Amino acid sequence: MSGLSVSSTDGRTLEEASDFNSMAVWGVSEGDDVLARWSDGLLYLGNVKRVDGVRQCCLVRFEDHSEFWVLRKDIHSFATASEGVCCVCEAPPLKEPLFHCHKCHHGFHPQCHTPPVEPEADAHSWVCRQCVFAVATKRGGAMKRGRFARLMQAMKQQLPYRLAALDWDPQHLTNQQQCYCYCAGPGEWNLKMLQCGSCGQWFHEACTQCLSKPLLYGDRFYQFQCSVCTKGAETISRLPMNWVDLAHLLLYHLSLCCKRKYFHFEREILSFANENWDSLLLGPVSPARDTQTPHKY
Repeated sequence: MSGLSVSSTDGRTLEEASDFNSMAVWGVSEGDDVLARWSDGLLYLGNVKRVDGVRQCCLVRFEDHSEFWVLRKDIHSFATASEGVCCVCEAPPLKEPLFHCHKCHHGFHPQCHTPPVEPEADAHSWVCRQCVFAVATKRGGAMKRGRFARLMQAMKQQLPYRLAALDWDPQHLTNQQQCYCYCAGPGEWNLKMLQCGSCGQWFHEACTQCLSKPLLYGDRFYQFQCSVCTKGAETISRLPMNWVDLAHLLLYHLSLCCKRKYFHFEREILSFANENWDSLLLGPVSPARDTQTPHKY
């Protein structure tokens, strides 16, 4: 697990963070095994140690024994909702029966799910958005082929939240709700995320299906449009880069990976560039006389 906390304890230690509601909240109780969505867009298995009903978050212990506060919206419980009610609005069936996910068995009103369940959907094989993303999201980019890739592509054309309701910082890098991407999970804009040039939202590498190579940390040299804005498949193209851009990108990526500030130019920086040249997607090798566009050594 990364050392980044999804939700902080306002500077308090675990011993000082008292007065928590130990009763079940939103269908999650202490001791429950859950899947928690991390800032990389992926789900990780953990166990709920504490529940804070006021701040709507849970202290989750992960398999590597690390513990972090995770917002309730980013926690997916294995426990099924009360029988016969929708897991979103907790109301019983209306005119039509609930659709139950083939994988998690949670029930949904057709209009409570995002996107709404089509009337012609097969009730015996239908899979909810949460389970589709749990299967299809991958490091380096989501699945591009198969049933779950197709389901994900269709579901990505509608966000499960209202984008206009998010409160952004002046640079449009973070929002107070910690809500990003198609999955509505937490995120860190500089840790392998793409910003849509149309709507401005940030999207996890793991949730996108347009990448041919994994992203480098801090790589913003892309023109990207999300599936919501295109009403279909994502689009992406590499922006022009010069040697200064490339040097800054490589140094930033290496500093995060190696947790160091200084690197040897030939042994580390140039070596990394040569070894990962194809992954940088800089296009054809430029003539040596071109001093602005990077070319392989």
